[in-house]
Amino acid sequence: MAVNSPKKEQAHAAPGRHRRRARAPRGRRFPVRAFLRSPARRLEIVGLAIGLAVGLFAVLALLPPHDSAGASRHQSATPAPSRAQVVTQSGGGPYPAVLNAEWAAYSDHSTCADWAGGDGVSAVRLSSSQIAWFFSDTSLGPAGPTSGFSRSEGFVHNSVVIQTLTGPGSKFVTMTGGGTCSPQGSTPSSVVGPPQAPGAANERYWDEDGIRIGGTVVKFYNGFLSGSPPYVATGTVIAAYPVSQLSSAGRGATEGAVARPRLFPLPSYTPPGDSSPIMWGAAVLRVGNTVYVYGTQTPDTPFPDRQLYLARVPASQLTQFSAWQFYAGPGQWTSSQRDVQPVQPPGSGLYVSTGFSVVQVGQRYWLIQADPLVGSQDIDAYPADAPWGPFDRAAGIVLYRNSAIGADAAHDYRIMYEARAEPALSSSHELVISYNVNSIGVTAGCVSMASFTNTVTQPRFIAVPLAIFGAAGGGHDGTVTTGASAYPSIAARDPSQWFDSWDYRGGCPPVPGVTSVQARPRAGAAVLSWPTAGLNIDYRVYLLPPGAASYVLRATVRSDSVTLRGLHAGTYLARVVPRNARRATGPAAEVTFTVP
Repeated sequence: MAVNSPKKEQAHAAPGRHRRRARAPRGRRFPVRAFLRSPARRLEIVGLAIGLAVGLFAVLALLPPHDSAGASRHQSATPAPSRAQVVTQSGGGPYPAVLNAEWAAYSDHSTCADWAGGDGVSAVRLSSSQIAWFFSDTSLGPAGPTSGFSRSEGFVHNSVVIQTLTGPGSKFVTMTGGGTCSPQGSTPSSVVGPPQAPGAANERYWDEDGIRIGGTVVKFYNGFLSGSPPYVATGTVIAAYPVSQLSSAGRGATEGAVARPRLFPLPSYTPPGDSSPIMWGAAVLRVGNTVYVYGTQTPDTPFPDRQLYLARVPASQLTQFSAWQFYAGPGQWTSSQRDVQPVQPPGSGLYVSTGFSVVQVGQRYWLIQADPLVGSQDIDAYPADAPWGPFDRAAGIVLYRNSAIGADAAHDYRIMYEARAEPALSSSHELVISYNVNSIGVTAGCVSMASFTNTVTQPRFIAVPLAIFGAAGGGHDGTVTTGASAYPSIAARDPSQWFDSWDYRGGCPPVPGVTSVQARPRAGAAVLSWPTAGLNIDYRVYLLPPGAASYVLRATVRSDSVTLRGLHAGTYLARVVPRNARRATGPAAEVTFTVP
């Protein structure tokens, strides 16, 4: 997908207000050249942030316990505007600012048993004093704003963090599949995942949406084969967590806990002519006693756009796949997954992210997502008259525009994805939305942004007044509340040394070459020096001694010079080979010198 796509029209509004502006048709924003250049850009990574306990206490105290009707208490709605409402960042406010800051602090003070960063964020309320936070790819501590995850004790593909209100503050407990803080050589495991077989194409499971049903938290996970984008989907599994287990873990020791959910694999189905199955659970919506489960599927087409599918099931039978019914077209439902049809009609032009939300506001339903265009700054919402859509692209509105996002060096190659409504944090007047941020930037030496700072891969939040959706009441003027992003400028300091990893097969730019080598010999030694090839490049220095038939590796250094000692008199040939973090090498340079 295009990095340098045309910018959408910016809205210039007075502080605290929003203006209506027309949006450019979405179909014009995806140049064919960009698709051919990188098909993976339509497949978002599924792929983070933080703890001021006193602030969270204020949030939990102010927000009422959420119920299934939390976002639908307003019973009337105005028609969707013919032109999009663009809401600009207001630059402050307690809820998102506190939420952003709490995860940042948790990461900064993390240990080997603690979450330090991750994506796929979503929250489920366990009680008025506890929230279960679910994550996909998760780095464990320690971590820091300037050290990144360079000291991290582990990495798992999914985790759970239990947040418990404790008087004046909060306590966080990270749950994995076990193995944290283990002796060197062992690794922590994910909460949900298959047995890892050496040498096999093992799956990783990334979390999707979830919901609490009585005394159980039901959470969806989608499986993918290991490897690089585009990821190969395998199927969906439902994990059932007893609320009592999660709650007890949150009140236990802070040095980590183990989660043992009950797993329910779902039968996999791939539409005819495609190779990718429907992946269920991208969004979950409860209306009365019915749960609507939204799924996505990426077709085998030259320019794949993720399709939207839908199933429904009584809430009490959510984990019983035999009780599911599938949307089979307008007014039609079927008990066979093989008869399922896409929600959006052909030519609708609306395609979905890997993770999103569908919420009811008044008498309308809204699909909320981060714009699937990689590098886009927008979180959008599209209305429908029923949970099964179709969702109206023409009536879509921009809820939030994040000026800190952009797939270029000026924005540290930051991307925003998988925006989700968070009923666990929302009130009768405002909808809290979380979104994930990451960086696809790598240095010339193929070192990612995560090695420089932990502030990128942390969850962020906004609070959107329901009045923006046309809901009656609320008493708000349409201001979207945000928190400071606190992103340090890294790539922008030296943009020539940073690259978009998705521009290259394998994610690494070509290793720069060493252009020349200088030698300053003296008795018994020689000092070799060369121009720096690039950021995070190391150099392997080989020496061919007098009369020898092959080179000998004498040193591996990160600097642009080295002193070779213990050399006998004679003529030597030295070769300096640049190497990146993946141990790929670039063009070498040689020099001949004579030791007296």
